[in-house]
Amino acid sequence: MEKHTVEKAGIDIKNPSSGIRESIIRFQYAEKIKSELIIASNLLVGLEDLREAEVEGAKKMLFSFIDALISEIIIAHRASGDQNFEEARAKVEEAVNKIRSDDYSEATRRISEAISHTTTGGQRAMQTLREKGFL
Repeated sequence: MEKHTVEKAGIDIKNPSSGIRESIIRFQYAEKIKSELIIASNLLVGLEDLREAEVEGAKKMLFSFIDALISEIIIAHRASGDQNFEEARAKVEEAVNKIRSDDYSEATRRISEAISHTTTGGQRAMQTLREKGFL
Protein backbone atom coordinates (compact mmCIF):
# COMPACT_ATOMS: atom_id res chain seq x y z
CA MET A 1 0.00 0.00 0.00
CA GLU A 2 1.47 3.32 -1.08
CA LYS A 3 1.85 6.05 1.54
CA HIS A 4 0.07 9.29 0.79
CA THR A 5 2.31 12.29 1.28
CA VAL A 6 1.79 15.99 0.85
CA GLU A 7 4.48 15.97 -1.81
CA LYS A 8 2.62 13.33 -3.85
CA ALA A 9 -0.60 15.33 -3.50
CA GLY A 10 1.15 18.35 -4.99
CA ILE A 11 0.68 20.48 -1.90
CA ASP A 12 3.09 23.24 -1.00
CA ILE A 13 2.82 23.27 2.79
CA LYS A 14 5.11 26.31 2.97
CA ASN A 15 2.70 28.30 0.80
CA PRO A 16 -0.37 29.28 2.84
CA SER A 17 -2.12 30.38 -0.32
CA SER A 18 -2.31 26.77 -1.51
CA GLY A 19 -5.95 26.81 -0.37
CA ILE A 20 -5.79 23.83 1.94
CA ARG A 21 -5.92 25.75 5.21
CA GLU A 22 -8.80 27.91 3.97
CA SER A 23 -10.69 24.88 2.69
CA ILE A 24 -10.30 23.08 6.00
CA ILE A 25 -11.59 26.13 7.88
CA ARG A 26 -14.55 26.54 5.51
CA PHE A 27 -15.39 22.85 5.64
CA GLN A 28 -15.28 22.70 9.45
CA TYR A 29 -17.42 25.79 9.89
CA ALA A 30 -19.88 24.67 7.21
CA GLU A 31 -20.43 21.31 8.90
CA LYS A 32 -20.82 22.85 12.35
CA ILE A 33 -23.19 25.59 11.21
CA LYS A 34 -25.22 23.20 9.07
CA SER A 35 -25.80 21.03 12.16
CA GLU A 36 -26.82 24.06 14.21
CA LEU A 37 -29.21 25.20 11.47
CA ILE A 38 -30.84 21.77 11.45
CA ILE A 39 -31.26 22.02 15.23
CA ALA A 40 -32.82 25.48 14.81
CA SER A 41 -35.21 24.07 12.21
CA ASN A 42 -36.22 21.23 14.53
CA LEU A 43 -36.79 23.66 17.41
CA LEU A 44 -38.91 25.81 15.13
CA VAL A 45 -41.07 22.85 14.16
CA GLY A 46 -41.50 22.13 17.86
CA LEU A 47 -43.02 25.58 18.41
CA GLU A 48 -46.07 24.56 16.40
CA ASP A 49 -46.85 21.75 18.85
CA LEU A 50 -46.84 23.92 21.98
CA ARG A 51 -49.80 25.34 23.85
CA GLU A 52 -50.24 29.09 23.67
CA ALA A 53 -48.95 29.63 27.22
CA GLU A 54 -45.72 27.79 26.38
CA VAL A 55 -44.94 29.53 23.10
CA GLU A 56 -43.52 32.81 24.44
CA GLY A 57 -40.99 31.08 26.70
CA ALA A 58 -40.03 28.68 23.93
CA LYS A 59 -39.56 31.58 21.50
CA LYS A 60 -37.23 33.30 23.99
CA MET A 61 -35.10 30.17 24.19
CA LEU A 62 -35.15 29.79 20.41
CA PHE A 63 -34.07 33.42 19.96
CA SER A 64 -31.18 32.85 22.39
CA PHE A 65 -30.07 29.83 20.39
CA ILE A 66 -30.41 31.69 17.09
CA ASP A 67 -28.44 34.67 18.45
CA ALA A 68 -25.58 32.30 19.29
CA LEU A 69 -25.92 30.71 15.85
CA ILE A 70 -25.74 34.09 14.11
CA SER A 71 -22.60 34.92 16.10
CA GLU A 72 -21.05 31.64 14.96
CA ILE A 73 -21.95 32.37 11.33
CA ILE A 74 -20.34 35.82 11.59
CA ILE A 75 -17.16 34.24 12.97
CA ALA A 76 -17.18 31.70 10.11
CA HIS A 77 -17.55 34.46 7.55
CA ARG A 78 -14.70 36.47 9.06
CA ALA A 79 -12.44 33.42 9.39
CA SER A 80 -13.07 32.08 5.90
CA GLY A 81 -14.14 35.04 3.80
CA ASP A 82 -16.81 32.79 2.26
CA GLN A 83 -19.78 34.88 1.13
CA ASN A 84 -22.09 31.88 1.58
CA PHE A 85 -21.85 32.37 5.34
CA GLU A 86 -22.94 35.99 4.98
CA GLU A 87 -25.90 34.90 2.85
CA ALA A 88 -26.79 32.25 5.43
CA ARG A 89 -26.68 34.87 8.18
CA ALA A 90 -29.05 37.11 6.25
CA LYS A 91 -31.50 34.21 5.81
CA VAL A 92 -31.36 33.39 9.53
CA GLU A 93 -32.10 37.02 10.38
CA GLU A 94 -35.07 36.91 7.99
CA ALA A 95 -36.23 33.76 9.82
CA VAL A 96 -36.08 35.64 13.13
CA ASN A 97 -38.40 38.30 11.72
CA LYS A 98 -40.80 35.61 10.52
CA ILE A 99 -40.76 33.94 13.95
CA ARG A 100 -41.55 37.29 15.60
CA SER A 101 -44.64 37.53 13.40
CA ASP A 102 -45.58 33.88 14.12
CA ASP A 103 -45.04 32.87 10.50
CA TYR A 104 -43.29 29.60 11.29
CA SER A 105 -43.57 28.04 7.85
CA GLU A 106 -41.78 31.00 6.23
CA ALA A 107 -39.22 30.98 9.04
CA THR A 108 -38.56 27.31 8.33
CA ARG A 109 -38.14 28.10 4.65
CA ARG A 110 -35.55 30.79 5.46
CA ILE A 111 -33.64 28.36 7.69
CA SER A 112 -33.69 25.84 4.82
CA GLU A 113 -32.25 28.50 2.51
CA ALA A 114 -29.52 29.20 5.08
CA ILE A 115 -28.72 25.47 5.12
CA SER A 116 -28.41 25.55 1.32
CA HIS A 117 -25.98 28.48 1.40
CA THR A 118 -23.92 26.81 4.09
CA THR A 119 -23.87 23.52 2.21
CA THR A 120 -22.73 25.23 -0.99
CA GLY A 121 -19.69 26.72 0.73
CA GLY A 122 -18.90 23.41 2.38
CA GLN A 123 -19.16 21.51 -0.91
CA ARG A 124 -16.64 23.81 -2.60
CA ALA A 125 -14.24 23.35 0.31
CA MET A 126 -14.76 19.59 0.22
CA GLN A 127 -14.06 19.53 -3.53
CA THR A 128 -10.76 21.38 -3.00
CA LEU A 129 -9.77 18.97 -0.24
CA ARG A 130 -10.66 16.00 -2.50
CA GLU A 131 -8.64 17.39 -5.38
CA LYS A 132 -5.64 17.80 -3.08
CA GLY A 133 -6.01 14.25 -1.75
CA PHE A 134 -7.21 15.07 1.75
CA LEU A 135 -10.59 13.37 1.41
